Amino acid sequence: MVDALTRAFVAVPCGDPLAGELSLRLDALPGRASVNWTRPDTWHLTLQFLGDWPADRLSALQEALGELRGLPGCMLRPAGLGGFPDLRGPRVLFLQFAGAGPLLELAHQVRRVTGQVWVEGPQDTRPFHPHLTLARVRDPLEIRQLNRLKVIDLADLPDLRCEGFNLMASTLGPGGARHRELAGYALRKKGE
Repeated sequence: MVDALTRAFVAVPCGDPLAGELSLRLDALPGRASVNWTRPDTWHLTLQFLGDWPADRLSALQEALGELRGLPGCMLRPAGLGGFPDLRGPRVLFLQFAGAGPLLELAHQVRRVTGQVWVEGPQDTRPFHPHLTLARVRDPLEIRQLNRLKVIDLADLPDLRCEGFNLMASTLGPGGARHRELAGYALRKKGE
């Protein structure tokens, strides 16, 4: 008998202040139908995508991630629209962040722990790039569509308070991915 697998990832939640304001600005955007926008209830900064993990390995990872409790938290400043591979022909649109040094260290530590739990596992090992995915682009965008996207007002958005991170399960479905928290880990607040 084969163990059931869980599609999982480790992430910092977006937080209500940023999600609320960002959602309002994107809702006001003309021409929203040209891309597949992600839902605010799924917004997060992925520290590491894990892929499909069996229950025993996921349980061991859940416990091992506990050693990262108490690492320093941080504040991230939204720094405008970005795109993968770039904004000239994006396949993914995202919100990028400034001041992400502490988040880079957290992602490094998550990846270290993940590798200790399952060296040959399916987890993503590409370099970490802190971002919040806003949309996926299926077909190439016309110049006028790209120009509309580039004027999204992302100035003066609330900072993202990184006060913890979560081990998450993701279930794919016709309406997009559904996420469920498996475990949460607090980070140390400034001055503690």
